[in-house]
Amino acid sequence: MSLDSAVPLPDRPDVPEDGVRVPVEPGRGPEVLAQLQAVAAIAGEVPGVLHQLGEEQLETLTETLLGLSGRFAQLATVATAEAVDRGTVAGSTAANTTQWVCRHAAAAGVPVEPVEAKSIAVVAEACREPKNAVIAAAVARGSCTVSTARAALTHADKVAPVVPSADRGEVLSWFLQLEPSLGVKGVQALTRKILATYASEALSAQDAKLETVETLTWGTTAAGMTRLVAELAPANAAVLKAAITAGSAPRPATPDQTPGVGDSTVATSANRTVRDDRTPGKRRADALVELVTAGAKVAAGEAAPVGSAATVLLTMDLKSLTEGIGGATTPAGDVFDAGAARRAACDADLIPAVLGGPSQPLDVGRRERLVTKGLRAAVLIRDGGCTFPGCDRPPGFCEVHHVTPWWAGGTTSLTNSAMLCCRHHQEVHRRGFTARVRPDGVTWDLTEGRMPGHTHAAA
Repeated sequence: MSLDSAVPLPDRPDVPEDGVRVPVEPGRGPEVLAQLQAVAAIAGEVPGVLHQLGEEQLETLTETLLGLSGRFAQLATVATAEAVDRGTVAGSTAANTTQWVCRHAAAAGVPVEPVEAKSIAVVAEACREPKNAVIAAAVARGSCTVSTARAALTHADKVAPVVPSADRGEVLSWFLQLEPSLGVKGVQALTRKILATYASEALSAQDAKLETVETLTWGTTAAGMTRLVAELAPANAAVLKAAITAGSAPRPATPDQTPGVGDSTVATSANRTVRDDRTPGKRRADALVELVTAGAKVAAGEAAPVGSAATVLLTMDLKSLTEGIGGATTPAGDVFDAGAARRAACDADLIPAVLGGPSQPLDVGRRERLVTKGLRAAVLIRDGGCTFPGCDRPPGFCEVHHVTPWWAGGTTSLTNSAMLCCRHHQEVHRRGFTARVRPDGVTWDLTEGRMPGHTHAAA
């Protein structure tokens, strides 16, 4: 079979008798391009004319520039998708689409961050695929930021397999229906909620794996500061953030007892108040140092660990609590799987908001379920540290565990409490271990699933 018969070639374009071709109507494309180039050129004048604008004009200008910034990123993604589709990117000397974007940004005199260029490239390439038509349309009309689009594409691959009744377009639509201000964090939180509902075992296993690769590193900056870098699993991160947040509120304003510059008397200066002028970052750093200092004293035996753990507010429905299906959410948007929420309920200063029916509060803040200072001290004296077989972690590294969980009818009492280090507390809840508590100690039964009220999904 000849090539001509196998591949039908297009007809030859019509050519007038005089041999002069009629140019194709260009439409508004060239005009739009020229106007955008004019906008880019005039943007350079903005810094020099700011002093000529009134306050309302300055606000309008800022609003306009922010709108253009976000919209132009979306349009650059749409244009890049077209360039990829036409083969323009493949025909260039760029190694990949990301490099192609970076080169053109540099040529414009306004280089973009590598992560931004990568997001534009990833979304542009994905928008060419029919299965991602929902994202392509959202970016084109400006209802979805590039970073949110990239996150939605990534997380759709995690969600789609566990919700077989929904196609990919429907899953992507769930993410796009979120409040735009939630951004990438909202996409991540919704993903965890979906996994907690439809694949709680997978989410629990995922978080367990994350906990094994948690890291904390530090290094010295050029200014002589020490930079801490921590990567924590969701549940542990939520507890840490709650503890730091609780201690990082601004200090109340107090009378100034020190004469200020130009003050002749202390009485005059006392009429002023001193406000907490620390930055939010400084307040969080101070709270972290205070937590570590207090913990170090406990570990060194200089203070008794009779206080409760960090206060964590969790919201979950009754089914999630009793059956271990679904998850719990903190005010910051962190999502716990049901097992992590149950684990936190044992020792953290947990204020549970259990919902039944259409968000009907069934149990909000019943603090009598919490371990009191006196009870914690009694458990400490009896157990002396982690009671799990073979563990020698001291009390300062331990939490008080409800042997029969309170959601399964257990009481907050000395005969239903046992000290466990964080690591073994997690294992006990995951595997469903139970124990026998006697006046002189705790004996563990390491048969999986024996914990009252335990379900495999909460493990």
